[in-house]
Amino acid sequence: MNTALGFVGMSREEIETPALLIDLDILDKNIKTLADYYRGKKGAIFRPHQKGHRLPAIARKQLKAGAYGVCVTSLGLAELYAHSGIDNILITSEVYGRNKIARLCGLSKSADITVGVDNIENVRQISKAALDFHTKVNIAVELYLGSTSCGVELEKVKSFVKELDGFNGINFRGLWWHDANGMYPNFEERKKAHFQVLDGVASVKADIEDAGYEVEIVSGGHTLTWNITPEYSRLTNVEVQVGNYVFSDWCSSFYEGLEAFDCALTVLTRCISRPIPSEAMFDLGLNSCSNEHTNDYRKVVGPRFKDIEGLEDITLREELAYASCRNASRAIRPGDVFELIPPHADTTAKLHDKYYGVRDGIVEVIWPNYGRGLF
Repeated sequence: MNTALGFVGMSREEIETPALLIDLDILDKNIKTLADYYRGKKGAIFRPHQKGHRLPAIARKQLKAGAYGVCVTSLGLAELYAHSGIDNILITSEVYGRNKIARLCGLSKSADITVGVDNIENVRQISKAALDFHTKVNIAVELYLGSTSCGVELEKVKSFVKELDGFNGINFRGLWWHDANGMYPNFEERKKAHFQVLDGVASVKADIEDAGYEVEIVSGGHTLTWNITPEYSRLTNVEVQVGNYVFSDWCSSFYEGLEAFDCALTVLTRCISRPIPSEAMFDLGLNSCSNEHTNDYRKVVGPRFKDIEGLEDITLREELAYASCRNASRAIRPGDVFELIPPHADTTAKLHDKYYGVRDGIVEVIWPNYGRGLF
C-alpha cells in the first residue's frame, strides 16, 4: 500500500531518510528470547513496558509470547492501547488534574486499568470522580525506592493502605515500584542490589497481607533485571516491567546479561556531502536520533554506525550529523544510505511518525507511530 513516504515491498535503499527502521527478525528473536526464559518460572512473570516503542502491534507480539498484560507511563497511552483492544494495563505514574482523572474514570468503565498512587489527596480526588462516573478505579500503591522515583516510603505503606478503606470508588490491587538505582554493569553487583530491593518489597507485602489485605499485583524491575527477578525465592509472580529489550541499543551492550538481545531499532540516514576527504555529512540530527545514554540522561554519548568501522567524532546538529571518516572501513559516497544505532532507543522512537518494519532489506510493514506525543 502506498503512503506519503513509502510502500510495503520497497527496498531499504528507497526509503526517504532519515527514517526509523525495525529489523523484524531481530525484534521477533528478542521477544522470543525473553519469553522462553520466563516459561515455567515461578518467581516472576513479565509485564512489558510500552513507553519505548508505544506500538500496540508490538504489544500483541509480546502478549502472544506470554506477557501478563502491559504497562504504560501515561493515561493517553493507556487510552490508545485500550481502544486498540489491549487490556490489563498498569499506568506506572500518578494521574492528576480534573480532566485527566475524569478520563481515567471513563476508561475504567470499559477497560481493565490500574493506576499508580502515592498521595491520599490524589486518592480522594479519584474516589470522588469515580463515584460521579458510577465506576470503580483500580489503584496500586507506588513504593519509594530512592531519589528520582515517586512513591510511599516503605515503612509508611501499611498505614497508607489502611487509609484507603475510607474511600469508595477505588479498588486496591497491589504494589509497584520503579527502581532507578542499582543499574550496575556487573551482573553480580546488580543482582545483589536488586535482591535487596526485593527484600524490602517482600517485607512490605507480608505486612499488608498480615493486616488482612490482598496484594494481587507486585510489579517492578526492568530489562536490566529480566533474568534476576525470577530467581528471587521470597516472592512469586512478580511482574517484571521489561521494556528496552525489544529494541535494545548500543549502550545496553555494556551491561552483563543483556547480550541476549540485539539492536532491532536503527535510524536510516543518507550521506549528503563529502566536503573534504576526511569528513562526511549525513541527513539526520537531534530531531531524528537521541544522543543521551540509555541509563544516564545527563550523559551525552551519541549514536554509532552499524556495519561500518572507522567513523569517529559523530556530532549531531538539529538536522545534520558530521562524522570524521579518515579510517572508514567502506566507501562513503553522497547518496549512499547507512544505519545508525541510537544510544537510547526509547527516546529516539518518539521522534518519528512511523516505523518501517524491514526483513531481508525489504519493507514488510509500515506502522504509524500513533503513540507519539500521548500523555
